[in-house]
Amino acid sequence: MMVNMEVDNAGDGNAGGMIGASKAMSEASELRYSRLIYTLGREAAMALSGSRVMVLGCKGLGGEVVKNLAMCGVQGLGLVDDEVVAMADLGAQFLLSEGDVGRNRAVATAQRVKEMYPSVEVATLGSGAVESAVGSYGCVVATSGAVGELVRLNSVCRSLGVPFVAANSRGVFSFVFVDFGDSFSVLDETGEPAGAVLVEGITQDFPATVTVVEEQRHGLENGDEVLLSGVKGMEELNRETPYSVTVTGVHSFTIQEDTRAYGRYLSGGYFTKLKTAKNMEFLSLEKALLAPKFCIGDPVKAAQALTMHVGFQAVDEFERRHAAENSSSPRSSAIGADHLHEVVAIAREIWSNLRDSGNIGKGTTNGSYAMEATADGAEEESNEVLLKGLGERDGLHQDRSGFISGESSSAGIGEASGVTTRGLAGSLELDEEIIRLIALGAYVELCPVAAVTGGIAAQEAIKALTRVFTPIQQWLYFDAVECLPSAPLAPEDRLPCGSRYDHQIALFGREFQDKLGSLQWLVVGAGGLGCEALKDLVLMGVGCSSNGNITVTDMDTVSKPNLIDQVLYQPEDVSRAKAPTAARALRTINPAAQIHALQERFDPETETIFDSSFFNSIAGVFSAVDTSSSRLYLDARCVSYRRPMVDGGKHGTKGSVQVFVPFQTEMYASTRDPPEHKEMPICTLRNFPYAVEHTLRWAVETFEALFKSRPTDVNAYLSSRDFQESIRKSPASSRLPVLESLRDALMRHRPLSFDACVQWARLQFEDLFSNSIKQLCFNFPAGMTTTAGAPFWSGTKRSPTPITFDVADNLHLDFIMAAANLQATVYGLKGCQDRAIFIDLVQRVAVPPFQPKEGVKIAVTDNELRSQANQRKYQTSSGDNDAAEACERLLRELPTPASLAGYRLVPIEFEKDDEHNYHAEFIAAASSLRGRNYGIPSTDKLQARLLGGRVVPSIVTSTAVVGGLMCLELYKLIQGKPFTQHKHAYFNLAVPLFAFAQPIKAFEHTVARNQFDPLVWTLWDRFEMDCQNMSLETFLAEFQRQQGLEITMLSFGKSLLYAEFLPRKKLQDRMPLSLIDLITTIGKVTLPPTETTISFSISCTDAKGEDVEVPDVVAKVR
Repeated sequence: MMVNMEVDNAGDGNAGGMIGASKAMSEASELRYSRLIYTLGREAAMALSGSRVMVLGCKGLGGEVVKNLAMCGVQGLGLVDDEVVAMADLGAQFLLSEGDVGRNRAVATAQRVKEMYPSVEVATLGSGAVESAVGSYGCVVATSGAVGELVRLNSVCRSLGVPFVAANSRGVFSFVFVDFGDSFSVLDETGEPAGAVLVEGITQDFPATVTVVEEQRHGLENGDEVLLSGVKGMEELNRETPYSVTVTGVHSFTIQEDTRAYGRYLSGGYFTKLKTAKNMEFLSLEKALLAPKFCIGDPVKAAQALTMHVGFQAVDEFERRHAAENSSSPRSSAIGADHLHEVVAIAREIWSNLRDSGNIGKGTTNGSYAMEATADGAEEESNEVLLKGLGERDGLHQDRSGFISGESSSAGIGEASGVTTRGLAGSLELDEEIIRLIALGAYVELCPVAAVTGGIAAQEAIKALTRVFTPIQQWLYFDAVECLPSAPLAPEDRLPCGSRYDHQIALFGREFQDKLGSLQWLVVGAGGLGCEALKDLVLMGVGCSSNGNITVTDMDTVSKPNLIDQVLYQPEDVSRAKAPTAARALRTINPAAQIHALQERFDPETETIFDSSFFNSIAGVFSAVDTSSSRLYLDARCVSYRRPMVDGGKHGTKGSVQVFVPFQTEMYASTRDPPEHKEMPICTLRNFPYAVEHTLRWAVETFEALFKSRPTDVNAYLSSRDFQESIRKSPASSRLPVLESLRDALMRHRPLSFDACVQWARLQFEDLFSNSIKQLCFNFPAGMTTTAGAPFWSGTKRSPTPITFDVADNLHLDFIMAAANLQATVYGLKGCQDRAIFIDLVQRVAVPPFQPKEGVKIAVTDNELRSQANQRKYQTSSGDNDAAEACERLLRELPTPASLAGYRLVPIEFEKDDEHNYHAEFIAAASSLRGRNYGIPSTDKLQARLLGGRVVPSIVTSTAVVGGLMCLELYKLIQGKPFTQHKHAYFNLAVPLFAFAQPIKAFEHTVARNQFDPLVWTLWDRFEMDCQNMSLETFLAEFQRQQGLEITMLSFGKSLLYAEFLPRKKLQDRMPLSLIDLITTIGKVTLPPTETTISFSISCTDAKGEDVEVPDVVAKVR
């Protein structure tokens, strides 16, 4: 059935698609898109908000592109699809429902997009109106259409200067093609932030040599351009004219500037690298078909790129030749086995024409300059306990020699990055097995492949609209052949049955679909990755049978910034709990979804919920958490209960997927990720900052001290009966600041009106940005030298300047307004937003003069700070006696808790996602004022929210790719594929770069035993014993009898239960205790009633009497 439509609300638009880009983004919009701005930059995000994109094809792949662009905030979308919704479309297109079957696909998709993303203007167009409407869009993304149609459309786009992206998927194969015209300027190739780098010295020379501090590397290359600012002594260099650099070392470079006549460099200064535009040239689709340039997605499979290139064309040509045989779409029926030979013959013809024309070998490559690592040997052993209850696997997986090329390749990075069609021309041959596999899946659209390809294609469209990041040049082919069944399926097992899963069944069979439906799976985290993975899982039918389910747990609530990459939430869901909200959305996508939503944190405190019975009920885990500590804990639980884990991670345009298979691979903890947040030296933050990160962290800590810790201490004093007794246990020098803070909060600066809050804020300004700086400069005056004779104020130590308050300075008043309103919140008073009132009130505040004090100790290094703390701890001098007397005096002066019965302050947790609470305003103002003290660049509210709140940059395109890759690994897990078929994936859509690596094989330990064969074990192994009603003494003896190893140490958690070196009396007392009594008495842990086992860590001696590492013991005690 064909549906012809006229242009509906297409709008006039401008050819560049930049309508409204010049308008300033509102604060509410900036908050919502803050993670996107963090990823792309403010100007790029604004450009998107004024852009319109035409998307051809609204099946799964098209739906993913539409979703990604809408969530990134484009102004408008034009949808083109003349076909009607089929039931099988629902297996990959989450925007469609069963009620849409028989409706036009574009109209049904547009209706749902308008409901989910009301700010996006959505138009539907008939195919006949496309060419006349192209000029109204900033980019065209075609996910459907025959090659001839796409060539014509691409030609129209080029004539109008409209960037063109084409994408398609067939089974486990897909491609993305990019043509941005003969000349396309990229403003920022990588999107990596160009932070300010601290200057340590500049020579009076030509060319002048610039040296940066040892703590930072300049990261420059020859020819880069930099701007200098804040330089003292050579002020002539502080201008807007950029300097071209020549690198002389990791900490030095020269600039083409004659500084011999300038003043001597004194101090200060930063340089910032300028982003320089890069011009790129693209071939038209017609030419690129004949002379392809490949961005290699998997270097080990580089030789397959050209085969896939030919395979897609061969299938398209087959469809063209047989179009008359199908009354509807040529992609409505599968290519039968009897026609495969014809597709292969067409492919041979295309291959021969390419070779004869001499165009094979003219292409180039870019992207993914990484090797695919493989471990020694191949693990063919199946995971017999994997996915309990899903049926036995029929034999072991056998590698296809015909279509998995390079399976055991150990090609290095240099080889991978040098792959070109020219270099391959001599030995390159058409892989006919790949052609057959493309043909067999020609009409199959898999949800995970659509998610991966749609994320990449949408990112390319964003590059076209913003000119940020490096486009693909020009073909990217992707495949997941490792997911395909190892053995051929019976034809009747692949026949459609009129369900939403027909496409999946066509490749994997009905039995496999039944396994997916009965699967019980855990997803930890319902944020961006969790939402994408959950959406893909229910589209695939995972846990959608009566005996299956998906458990999702997340204790967080939805916030505005979540809406740009967490697909299951809408604006009306803000402040709702994520897990149950996600569950409702998933049931809308697939009414058969069986979702068990929990609002629980997955950590040691919830082990009574996620206990052994829970883990025994699930087949595996998707990790969608955002910290290494959470991953490590989840990883440990999966290893303990022998469950596979697929972990996803993202950071802006970067993403990763790692898979861990029981008994076959190492665990996540085997190779630690670097810490998320670098620890900063305390003294640097307190007194010697030199980077924006330092001033921001200082501002956050100041916020927490004033508005969280202070009121918390007050409430503890007012509510804790033993407060005075407990505080007297700490050294007087440590408790004195706490008591002084209590006195100020309850007596000196306890506000009874908002006017008093303003007065307090003004005094805080003076103390933080003037008095403390004066004291620092008194202790370390200008011109001071170190014991080595070097200037004290040099290197990373920036000589600070006190700030004189000026009511006419907006930044000064911003701080006063934020601090006063936060103080009012703490004390339950009504705030104020009228700047005129603040101007009047702040000028009335009497600020006492400040005189620096003698004898104040200020630590220069963290070691010195620790030394001072230790001295105070053991101090018995008169100074400590004076502090003790002052503490007692303060305790007598403080109002008694009884006199303030029921009175409490309100501690404030920093909330980054509220535009009305003054939290970000305080952080931004405090950080910027601190920056003025030290000559460090200022901070805006966006930076305060992102860096101050330790927010991870996000964009839905990379989130979608990660979610799709995670689900592809699930296909392999269900089939019991060996670890050699699994892939760790790492990518950066900005560059673009893609890398795949085989998981690391689990290390095998060998332990010699008495009267037993050697024990060979991996981290997944454990000793299992029935120890019901067994005493410790019996357990030790029984273990030695069963295993031929003597236990020398036994522990549970952090509690040491047994060791040979323990005193004899302790051993005698413990030996008769049952294992349950042992952990209760010694470990102080009560075993939950639902728990039947206890896991013990043990140390043993082997046959030689040497201490050896062995697996844990899991003892059944009930």
